[in-house]
Amino acid sequence: MRRNGFRDLLGKIEQQKRRKEQTAQAQIAKLKAEVRARDSEIYDLQNATVIMDTERIWFLERQVEELKDELSRNSVKEGVTQYYSWAKSPSDASKDDLMDTARDEDHFGHSTMLQLQASTPARARSSFMTPPATSPRLPASLCSRAASPTPSSRDTPLHYPDSDKQLLEEEIASLHFEVHRLTATLDSYHALGARIGDALSNGPLEKNRAFSTLEAVENQVHLLLQTMSERAAAASHLTSAISELGFPGEDASEMVSSLAAGFRAVRIELEYLTPGEVSLPPTSRGAQVLDLLLMRLRELAKKSKEDDESINEYHEIEQSLRKQLDSRVSVMDELNEKIAGVYRMLDEKDNRVRELEVGNGRLKSAIDGYVQDITELEKLVACMEKEHRESTNTHTSRQKSSENLIAAKDTIIAELEAKIEETVVQTAELLKEMSATEVSLTRQSAAMSRQHRTALALRDARVSELRADIDRVKNSLQVAQETIHALRIENSGMKSQMEEEREKVRHAMDSMKEELQRVLRLSQSFLGDTNSDPNSEYGGNEPDRSGGCLKNLRRRGSRGLRRRYDSGPELLNEDDVDI
Repeated sequence: MRRNGFRDLLGKIEQQKRRKEQTAQAQIAKLKAEVRARDSEIYDLQNATVIMDTERIWFLERQVEELKDELSRNSVKEGVTQYYSWAKSPSDASKDDLMDTARDEDHFGHSTMLQLQASTPARARSSFMTPPATSPRLPASLCSRAASPTPSSRDTPLHYPDSDKQLLEEEIASLHFEVHRLTATLDSYHALGARIGDALSNGPLEKNRAFSTLEAVENQVHLLLQTMSERAAAASHLTSAISELGFPGEDASEMVSSLAAGFRAVRIELEYLTPGEVSLPPTSRGAQVLDLLLMRLRELAKKSKEDDESINEYHEIEQSLRKQLDSRVSVMDELNEKIAGVYRMLDEKDNRVRELEVGNGRLKSAIDGYVQDITELEKLVACMEKEHRESTNTHTSRQKSSENLIAAKDTIIAELEAKIEETVVQTAELLKEMSATEVSLTRQSAAMSRQHRTALALRDARVSELRADIDRVKNSLQVAQETIHALRIENSGMKSQMEEEREKVRHAMDSMKEELQRVLRLSQSFLGDTNSDPNSEYGGNEPDRSGGCLKNLRRRGSRGLRRRYDSGPELLNEDDVDI
């Protein structure tokens, strides 16, 4: 049972590490896709804010209103009858569901499940990678839905909305949902970390804290800590008991047999854990088996530590990408607010211009009426003067009355002229006001354009700094890879050079041995010649002595001048040969 439990524990640890790596990679890919989508949206907004055409703005507003109306109508239709896409299998649909919170207690503990729920979405557990939120091929919504026909209208054809507009709306909704979900997950993770830290430090808990849905998780963490402490105490007690009492058994033979059986079982388990040939024989001692077991366990611990470090690096990359995404979202919100303010100011200015145009039209119509009245009065005055001239010749009695009438008409004309002058002054003032308003409008538009340029420049500088940081990290990684590659090449070169040096030394030693053997043979031949002819030096004739010396010299000279093939570091000279 213990062996099976140990094997299951190792399998669970490996599966857990693999799943952590897969979820981290999936989250990194998703965050990179969201960052690229945010960059494209910021670029589009930057290009759109430069153009300030009222007709274009009105056209876009009408399109937005139409799309909203159509979306509301479609949402009402879909709210009545909906069905999921039957092209997906039930297992895939259950995997893609965002509300999948089932936990596998056979493979993960409480703390591990808590980390997975706080750091990674539930969708990352699917067997295949989901597309990013800005994918043009498949909308990244909660699930692919379409309006299903009711049972009463099963044979009627379906009318789908425009695919491009629906795709854009679904992408925007999915982006907002992902951002809200990430922020909620981070807040819950920070709150849970604070509560667990307070519990571990045995600090005073808050008396009046709100009810939280994570109390069950906290209780499980407390129980886990308590069980760990109890197990540690039990393990220490067990080690002391084994050291004092020894191995189980009534006598020494049973203890030795039980110990040997245990070591054989450990050796078999090692073969199961590490496939391949084990260097220890079946009759090896217990200490050797324990050493081998400890070595394998150390290797597994080292490997698990490296995996944990890589997972931590992935989490750091994920945090940095989330920070970049938050900064870009804040910049987009600020730009949207500024654009809305600009639109409101443009609407107010357009309304003011319309009011001024209406007033100007009214003023022009009043001036035209005054001019017509003046022309009519001039005609009337001319007629009256003609009648006066005729009446002066014929009717002298009516002269005074006509003079009074002319005086009254003169007063009326003076009043009309004063009114005309006042209207002219008013028109001049209105023209001045119109010119002043036009100048103020141009100045305000220039100031707004300058503000937008400065804001865009600051945002571009921030984006360039972030990209420069990313490039520096990539360059450092590339330099590290190049140095590792260079060190590997240098190591292989050093190995080949050492082999060559060993070959050279071996050849030199062989050549020196051959030279020494040749010198020994020469010395032995020389000593043999001297011993074979003892009378050549002490007795005999002079011609024989000189002839023997010449023969020995000739033999020695021929041996000394004989060509030698040597592959050593240097050749022996003639003095060494004579010796």
